[in-house]
Amino acid sequence: LDRLITDISELSRIDAQIARTRFESIDIGTMITELLRFRVDRGQNGDVTIAFARPAKGSTRVMGDAGRLARVIENLLDNAISFSKPGDVVRISATRDGSLIRVCVDDDGPGIPETARESIFERFHSDRPDSHEFGRHSGLGLSIARTIIEAHGGEIRATGREAEKTGA
Repeated sequence: LDRLITDISELSRIDAQIARTRFESIDIGTMITELLRFRVDRGQNGDVTIAFARPAKGSTRVMGDAGRLARVIENLLDNAISFSKPGDVVRISATRDGSLIRVCVDDDGPGIPETARESIFERFHSDRPDSHEFGRHSGLGLSIARTIIEAHGGEIRATGREAEKTGA
């Protein structure tokens, strides 16, 4: 219940706060490196390894709100880990694609049916196997991520992995 209340509160504040936020230059690669170090220190990854394809320093600079963009990365990692088995690897990369920065988070979980790849970004949507603990997921993490990314002029989407590989 506490997680749900926190996520609802956060979602309701994002639009108003981001409109008043002064964007600053952020190196996404450095931000992800720091996030990953803190996650390891806090034991947030459980029995899952996160592999980061670190870009060249300074090559992934973007104008934005560092705290909000960090929240997006955290939400994506938490989601990928929640669908991973102990010993799995979640992969994250950040690359420049023209004037955009592309961040990809890959997991080996069950994947997302093509028909559900848009609905997972809806508020309170949660499509998890019965084995996942009730109440650990508010169904708002990906909705929060989309709200933040769109407020930064970007886009977020879910895709399947290459043929014959599970995951998203």
